Amino acid sequence: MKARKKNKLLLLICFVLLIIFFIALSNGAASVGKIAFWQALVDFDGSKQSHQIIRNIRLPRVAGAFLVGSCFALSGALMQGVTRNPLADSGLLGINAGASLAMALSFAFWPKASGFSVFLVSLAGSFAVTLLVFGFLQFSKIGMNPLQLILAGVAISSFFTAISQALTQFFNLQQDLAFWFVGGAANITWKQLTVLFPVYVLAVLVSFSLGKAISLISLSETHALALGGHPKRTRLIVFCLVAVLAAIAVSLVGPVSFIGLLVPPIVRGMVGTDYRYVLPLSFLVGGGLVMLADFAARMINPPFETPFGLVIALIGVPFLLIQVRREQR
Repeated sequence: MKARKKNKLLLLICFVLLIIFFIALSNGAASVGKIAFWQALVDFDGSKQSHQIIRNIRLPRVAGAFLVGSCFALSGALMQGVTRNPLADSGLLGINAGASLAMALSFAFWPKASGFSVFLVSLAGSFAVTLLVFGFLQFSKIGMNPLQLILAGVAISSFFTAISQALTQFFNLQQDLAFWFVGGAANITWKQLTVLFPVYVLAVLVSFSLGKAISLISLSETHALALGGHPKRTRLIVFCLVAVLAAIAVSLVGPVSFIGLLVPPIVRGMVGTDYRYVLPLSFLVGGGLVMLADFAARMINPPFETPFGLVIALIGVPFLLIQVRREQR
């Protein structure tokens, strides 16, 4: 696809995202009229319940859903680019589970943690597993094919998830963690988003700047070295970025899987393997996917909440099976 068509596709996706954003923001369990909806956005009155619903409940939720989806999708695109593994995903490789274990430990031993401290706890867990996965890739003498890497990740993820569940039972944290463990955006607040936003923006901008280097690595190690690239350094930076992005998302909604698996292959099918486009498009499509999934989850059985992680899993599991079958051929 030529650059002009890719740019048009980028604009089209931005337009679709705006439509999804306003649909998700204007619809919910509580009915809000069109006039009240627009007034809540442009002329907020805190004394009106409808304005509070739009500005302080739905808006941070929808914005948070976009942030979470973009983090998971971007981390998946980054990992798939530098590992040349279409099955690489922070959820399947256990990075999300590592972050969630750290969060469970903080709920158990540091229940008053909030704001940036929660993110730091999540980051510690995601970094620990990221270094483990990076070590597998760097020091495996015979290398790991895509399925072997996923099996290793699933083993790590299962181990950390089991410990998290044990902590949940032992410290009686079921009520605190039940909704969070399956991916729910209902409790996202402006305070959380404000604290995480600077880190989020920095991680996204650094990720986008690596597009050319990742494109070379995705072709082959030889190409990257011949054209003056630094594959090992790029991989290290990418894995650090993946840890940060996963920590941001997990600290908000829990260890949701499959977003990073679903989005990048779809984007590559549209624009090829030029990661200067794959990364920003994955960022946008991932955000849109989670906004849509969260909206669908809200409307399944209102006024009761359905975690969007369950909706994503319904799509992600069949997609994973199809991808595994392709890798076996």
